[in-house]
Amino acid sequence: MTQKFCYIVFVIIYLGLTTHAIAQRDQTDQAKTLRVAVATNFAPVFKEIVNAFTTATQIELSVITGSTGKLYAQIKHGMEVDLFLSADQSRINRLVSDGLALNDTQSTYAEGRLVWWRPGSQPSFDTENTLDIGEGVSVVAFAQPDLAPYGIAAEQALMNCFRFDASRLRFVHGENVGQTFAHVATGNAEAGLVALSNIRLAENITEHSYAVVPKRCHEPIKQDAIVLSTSPNKYIARQFLEFLVDERNQHLMLKYGYSLP
Repeated sequence: MTQKFCYIVFVIIYLGLTTHAIAQRDQTDQAKTLRVAVATNFAPVFKEIVNAFTTATQIELSVITGSTGKLYAQIKHGMEVDLFLSADQSRINRLVSDGLALNDTQSTYAEGRLVWWRPGSQPSFDTENTLDIGEGVSVVAFAQPDLAPYGIAAEQALMNCFRFDASRLRFVHGENVGQTFAHVATGNAEAGLVALSNIRLAENITEHSYAVVPKRCHEPIKQDAIVLSTSPNKYIARQFLEFLVDERNQHLMLKYGYSLP
């Protein structure tokens, strides 16, 4: 009886360990492609991070970009992704509340910075952190507030730190901060509130044509990431989040105009 009992215990332990090993292996093998939804402002920087991760792990990433608001809505309606890199915290919090994301994986990977960009001028904030838009500007671009966190920040900044005559100004909105940048770059708007990362990634933009909006002018643009609860690749997704905040990637984020959390 004793030998038989010991043998049964051994088999149970062996099967348990084997099952665990197979599960771990299957989990790793399953993630040949990690699906990630990324806010538009971060997409160009994210591309460099993805290349480094794929080189190190041989795991491909399928990247979907768009405004934070649209990506959130798509996830709510069943879009299958493993990770969501938002441009804010509020929509990540909502996903957690709805049971669609794992709250223990939520983290702030970067903080965005807003700039006032007026090509051909030398804008600057005064000692009171206020900027006069001036008579030469009739059309101002900023991101749609209900879709893009940079739009909310822009709206707050306009109220808190800009002097202008509302009766002579017209505002145009991009669906995201990338489209807002395009409005100014193509001349559809004489000036706009865009992301510092847009400026850093562009070519031939002089430092004298833009001014970083002081932090006191708007709430922080904290950009959060999270693993979705429906992801079949949670183990690899968590690994990627650790890789995202690696020291080398943090230096990359600083280079492209983000502050670190």
